[in-house]
Amino acid sequence: HRSLTCPTTQSFDHLPSQRKDSENDLSMDIDEIDDGRKKGRRKNHRDDDDYEDKEDDDGDDYNDDDNISSPPPNKKKKKSSSADNTADQHSPMNDRHINPTGKPAEAGIIQEVYVENFMCHRKLSVKLCRNVNFIHGQNGSGKSAILAAIQVCLGAGARRTHRARNLKDLVRKEAGADCSGAKLRVTLLNKGSDGFMPEVYGDTITVERCISMRSGGFNGYKLLDQNGKEQSRRKADLDAMLDQLNIQVENPVAVLDQEEAKKFLTGKAEDKYAFFTKATELERLDRCYANINDNIMEQNDVKQRAREGIQGAIDNTRQLQREWEQFQEIDRLEVDLQRCRADGSWAVYQEMQEKLDVDMREATKFSRSLEKRRAELINYEGKLNVTDDEEIAFKNQLEELTEEARAAAEAKRKLEQDLKIAENPIKAKERDMKILRTEIKNSQKKLTSARRRLDQARNDILESQGNAAEEERTRTRKIAETETDLARAKERVAPLKEQVYKLLREYEDLEGPKNTAEEAHNGTERQLNAVKNKIRSLQSEAGGGNKSLAMFGPKCGPLYELVQRNLRRFKGPVAGPVGMYLKIVNGKEKYAKIAEFAIGNGNLDRFIVTNQDDLNFMERLRREVGCGHRDCSLYKISPRSTQEKYNTPAPPNGVETVTSVVSVDNAMVFNFLVDSCKIDESALADSKEDSEDKLLNKEGNGKRSIRGKVKKVFCLPSGDFWQVNKGLLNITSNDRPLKQTIGVDRSAAIDSAKHELKAIQKELDRNEREVKAIKDQSKRAKVEWNQRNREFASLTGNVTKMEQLLEELKDQAETSEEVPTIDTTEFENDITVAEEEVEDLKKKQSTISQDIESLQPEVEELKEKLDETASRNVKILDDMEKVEAKLEDIVKGQNRRQEVVDKCRVKVQEREYALVQQEAIVAESKDHVANALLVARKVQYKTICQERRLEAKEANGGIAVVGADDMDDEPSEQDLESIEIVVPKYDSKKCQSRIANREKKIENEKKRRNLSEADPVVARDKYLRAKKDLDSKMEQIEAIEQNVKMLIADVKERKRRWIDFRSHIAQMTNLSFDEFLQKKNSAGRVEFDHDNQQLNIIFQKDNTDESTQTNDVKALSGGERSFTTLSLLLAIGESLETPFRVMDEFDVFLDPVARKRALQTLIEVSKNMEHRQFIFITPQDLSQIPTDNKLKIFHLKAPERSNRVGGPQQQTLNFE
Repeated sequence: HRSLTCPTTQSFDHLPSQRKDSENDLSMDIDEIDDGRKKGRRKNHRDDDDYEDKEDDDGDDYNDDDNISSPPPNKKKKKSSSADNTADQHSPMNDRHINPTGKPAEAGIIQEVYVENFMCHRKLSVKLCRNVNFIHGQNGSGKSAILAAIQVCLGAGARRTHRARNLKDLVRKEAGADCSGAKLRVTLLNKGSDGFMPEVYGDTITVERCISMRSGGFNGYKLLDQNGKEQSRRKADLDAMLDQLNIQVENPVAVLDQEEAKKFLTGKAEDKYAFFTKATELERLDRCYANINDNIMEQNDVKQRAREGIQGAIDNTRQLQREWEQFQEIDRLEVDLQRCRADGSWAVYQEMQEKLDVDMREATKFSRSLEKRRAELINYEGKLNVTDDEEIAFKNQLEELTEEARAAAEAKRKLEQDLKIAENPIKAKERDMKILRTEIKNSQKKLTSARRRLDQARNDILESQGNAAEEERTRTRKIAETETDLARAKERVAPLKEQVYKLLREYEDLEGPKNTAEEAHNGTERQLNAVKNKIRSLQSEAGGGNKSLAMFGPKCGPLYELVQRNLRRFKGPVAGPVGMYLKIVNGKEKYAKIAEFAIGNGNLDRFIVTNQDDLNFMERLRREVGCGHRDCSLYKISPRSTQEKYNTPAPPNGVETVTSVVSVDNAMVFNFLVDSCKIDESALADSKEDSEDKLLNKEGNGKRSIRGKVKKVFCLPSGDFWQVNKGLLNITSNDRPLKQTIGVDRSAAIDSAKHELKAIQKELDRNEREVKAIKDQSKRAKVEWNQRNREFASLTGNVTKMEQLLEELKDQAETSEEVPTIDTTEFENDITVAEEEVEDLKKKQSTISQDIESLQPEVEELKEKLDETASRNVKILDDMEKVEAKLEDIVKGQNRRQEVVDKCRVKVQEREYALVQQEAIVAESKDHVANALLVARKVQYKTICQERRLEAKEANGGIAVVGADDMDDEPSEQDLESIEIVVPKYDSKKCQSRIANREKKIENEKKRRNLSEADPVVARDKYLRAKKDLDSKMEQIEAIEQNVKMLIADVKERKRRWIDFRSHIAQMTNLSFDEFLQKKNSAGRVEFDHDNQQLNIIFQKDNTDESTQTNDVKALSGGERSFTTLSLLLAIGESLETPFRVMDEFDVFLDPVARKRALQTLIEVSKNMEHRQFIFITPQDLSQIPTDNKLKIFHLKAPERSNRVGGPQQQTLNFE
């Protein structure tokens, strides 16, 4: 993970030595060090700096940035885990070394330590070797001063040395009051691939630390190159160098001073665990993660407050935007006014054009009339030479027709008399029938009245019968029956109510399917109407030949004509409909239907364009014609596709392809069919078996493939097709009838359309049956619900009535009366008489009807003869009129015919004169149209100029731009010709009204604006500032949200890796600890209790005797305890990759034998790790240790001590 850059976020650049592994996401690059890390550290640990600043009595400008410690501890505890006995051989921590093993260290080790006026040293220079260095001397000789100099010079604070609270307290006291301060230098090796900026510093880097005692002196760091030249004084560069070289002077394992050594030797299990986590930087990482969690909560609070406080800025920005838009309204209104003027000009041009069209039609009409009159003149001139034979022939013909007409008239008169005689009996019978119907109706009324009187009498008799006892029994029985019925009715109420609700739900559930079925029926009905329109278009179109456009769609013809009229308005070529360019190759007509099926019916009515402007214009033409979304769809191709770009191969042997069956005489259409319909990949065959035999490959593994470029194969006769997908053969059947419109005449297209109409009609019938079925089902459900509802209402009403009846029966008093008897014989006799009278009348009616039917055939026969005679008579009269007219012409003689010819010639001359006049009017109209077009184009040009100026002004924030419009105010002829004709939406009167409204609105707006003192520039600047401020706040909120999401995900992942990292270090420490003890023929292991944060040591004195094992370190001797602790320190240090390690008084509790063995072990281990530098500081004598090129011993002189008064005395610093 990269370091996070949130200003208040702790970055994770200070990780343990393993952080340079590219595969471990805990690693951090040196470039990731930023100001956020330093701010976070100073925020959490400002107490250290404040404390040292208070101790600085001089109050100089010294900034002790090196005293940066870790974040506050995390209070959360993690789940415990014990160290395993075996190391993870595949850990990402393996092979991670700043200096590779097997060769001397090249980067980060100390070459020289130089101090001046520091602690007890006036001047001291120590040049160290690359591997093992021992520094020994008596107490007070300044051994620990060298360690302190390394710590302070490489970034540690004064308190970290345990020698002083303030850096100034480390300046040598014996230097006196004239001492300017102390100077420390540490020279580091900077070679190899891990060197820090070798191109700047060279092979060595010298860090110089100045501690000034004077006000105004320099306090800080200097980074010097190999030549001693200063390169930087920035603390950030020092931190970057330390991170690059992995130098950790504040890590107690890397630099172990006396206090840390004593604390570790005498500390408890908790202290050792704390030492372990601090040394491996696990503690710092854990605190860092906790600090980030706090920071996430803070950022969420900041985001919430920002969202709550931004609403005012939003309202203010909107208000300022409205104010600013008011200043731009006049410019927009003026441009809108100019557009209205342009529309008015185009409307005038359109009206002129329409007038021209009317004049031209009149001229055409005059021309046709002239031709007709000329033909009549020629005809009449030919009649001047009629002979006398023609006159005689016409007279004879007229006599014959006259005789024939006389005979026909006589026959007609006789038939009319016969018909009248035959109709007289029928009319008499019909009059009798009418009288009988009236009598039957009256008799039926009498019968009904008699029956009603008889029923009333009988009801009166029944009501009057009985006595008081019978009434009592009846009343008692009614009470019992009513109570029984009431109980039964009440039992039926609840089930019937539930049934009513159930039926209502069923009826409501049927509404959705009914609506769906009706929509499907309506869609099919619309499709049926479209096909009917297509058939009507085909039948009504004359002279279409085989290229009738209506075959491809009902809108193709009108759209094609409209395209042809507007060809000059297209910027590129236009093709369409596609079907008009297709033709079946001779001899391959049998494949025509499946070829068209392979192309797809929806592609034959398409129109093709080459650019977006033409596409938009075609959409406009489609709307004018009234195309639906499926009619005459459009397709845009590249301008390069206007030429044929495909060289399609010949079809495979024995089969055809669409390209070999269909010829295309337009390159754009051909490229479209190849690109969109893949006609070069569609094969056509006589049958499925034949196509598989010639095209299908069967491989040994059972997979299939198709030979050549073919992807899909269509087969006769029904258009079934198959293809191979991922080695599998897929066959698709076609159950829709095939149709043929390509390369056929109109009749075939009409037949195909009729077949399609029948299929759609069948589908419509099926839809109607479905709609009817579901409507019937819905109706039945509704009827049943209504019945049950009425039954429920009736039942509840009956319950109420029965309750009321029961109450009335119980309250009735016992009464009885005698009713006189009524005789009904008279009423029954009346009914019998009425019934007999009705029956007689019906028999008479039947007799009359039979008589009328028997007379009707004779009358019908006479009517047919009369109609035939009348028709023949009319035809004879027509022929007579024609012959009389011809004979009259002949009889009038040559003079009359000459007169007719003269009159006709005069009419011809009149038509010629009228035609000349109309042509003059047409010419004048053309001039008016041309002038109107010129004016409209000039106004349109001016409109375009104003629109461009407005766009430039709005793009510049509402400020006019000089020279923004590259169009001249006076257009050239070429500019005017380039302006396309615009079809106006309104007529000229409507446009004039719109112009007047715009002018009035602009005038009012100007008056309102003149009353305001606001400056548009100021309003614009306010709006832009408010918008910029609002955008900035929104970006900050979005940045906070994104940062919080990244932090949460990152912390979660890092915490998981932190646990893995801790487990790995614990395992490595345990193995290394046992390995070091084995050198002394001992054994041991380290137990980690992560839950309780304890580190316990189990020591076995004899590695072959388990009985010598103990987990109580206090039971060991001082030497054993020290050696064990020393081994643990070395084991923990194995997890680090710091280039050097310093240990001060590590052997303080060792006896001579144990010390000797420990030193041998240290030297042996250190020499084996020649890629590391070790510095051991001890007060013990080391004269018995031999030196070599890998081991160097420095002996410091004993301090000079004097007992005289006022002489130099050894000082002991107070660390309380």
